[in-house]
Amino acid sequence: MQFDVQLTKDHVPVIYHDFLVSETGIDAPVYTLTLEQFLHLSDGRRPRESEDQGGSFKAEDPLLADLRTSAARRQRSMSVGEGFTPSMHMSEKMKHTRDFKKKGFKGNSRGSHIQAPFATLEELFKKLPKDVGFNIEMKYPMLHESEEEEMDTYAVELNSFVDTVLTKVYDLGQGRNMIFSSFNPDICLLLSFKQPSIPVMFLTDSGITRVGDVRASSLQEAIRFASRWNLLGVVTAAEPLIIAPRLVRVVKESGLVCVSYGIANNEPKNVKLQVKEGIDAVIVDSVLAIRKGLTEGEKQESNGHGGGSGPGNSNVTGSGTNAHDAAEL
Repeated sequence: MQFDVQLTKDHVPVIYHDFLVSETGIDAPVYTLTLEQFLHLSDGRRPRESEDQGGSFKAEDPLLADLRTSAARRQRSMSVGEGFTPSMHMSEKMKHTRDFKKKGFKGNSRGSHIQAPFATLEELFKKLPKDVGFNIEMKYPMLHESEEEEMDTYAVELNSFVDTVLTKVYDLGQGRNMIFSSFNPDICLLLSFKQPSIPVMFLTDSGITRVGDVRASSLQEAIRFASRWNLLGVVTAAEPLIIAPRLVRVVKESGLVCVSYGIANNEPKNVKLQVKEGIDAVIVDSVLAIRKGLTEGEKQESNGHGGGSGPGNSNVTGSGTNAHDAAEL
C-alpha cells in the first residue's frame, strides 16, 4: 500500500497527498497547520459513530445517517440552507484555491473520492494488519515545486522531517514489510544515510516535466543518482518505458529495481510491453483489470506460440509495493 507522508506544524506525520490543503479554503501547506487543525478539516464530514453492546465503536450506516440528516433538515427553517450538503459546502469553500481552479475538483475531498477522515501515520501502523506492506512516500517540496505552487521556499527542516518519520516507523513498524520512496533526491540521501534496514526508491517523472534539480531531470540522471548512492531502484513515469521498452533493461542492468507508475499503466497493452522487458513492478489504479488483461494475453500467446510473459513474472500493484523488495524490521 502506497501513501504520502508530510509533517504538520507541530511535527506529527500525517497522510496527505497534495502540498496545499485546499480544504482550509486557502492555499495552506500542510506544515502550516497543527495536527488539531488538520484533523478538524474532516471532522464535519466524519461518519457518526455509535457504541455497540460490547463497548466498541462502529461507523453509522451511511443510509441511516442520510435519513437522520434529512429529518433534521426538515425541522429547520429554509433560511439555514436546506439541501446544502457538506460536499457542496466543501466545494464552495475550495473554489478559489489553486488546485480547485486548476482541476475543477479536489482528490482529497470526501463525498466525491476519498471515503475516510484524514489520518496520521501512527493510525495506519496501529489499524492496518502487519501483513499489509507499506510504500511510504516522503512528500517534501523541492525548490521548483515550491515556486510552482507559490509556496514559501522554506518548510520543516530536512533532517527534522526525516528523523521524525523514522522515529515513528521504527517505534511502530516491527514485523511489517516497508520501503521508502521520494521524488526529492535529498530526502532519499538522508533516508539512505540515517538507516540501513529499509530500502529506498527514487521517484522520477523522467523529464516529462521541467525541474530545477538535475538529479530529477531525466531517467538517465535518476539511474546515475540511485546507483551512486546504493538505492534499491527507481520508480519512473511509465511513458518513457512505453516509448522505448528497452529502457527497462537499462535500469536493471545498472543493478537497480525498476518500477513504473502513471495513468498510462491503466492500459494492459502498455503494461505488457514493460512486463516483456522484465520490469519488477507496475503501479496501477485497477489491479484486477490489468491482471485480467495480462492473463488473457498470456493465454492467447500460449495457444499460438507456446510461450509469453505474464503477470507471474512481474508484480502488479495498486498504489502499492513489491513485498519481495521490502525490508522487515
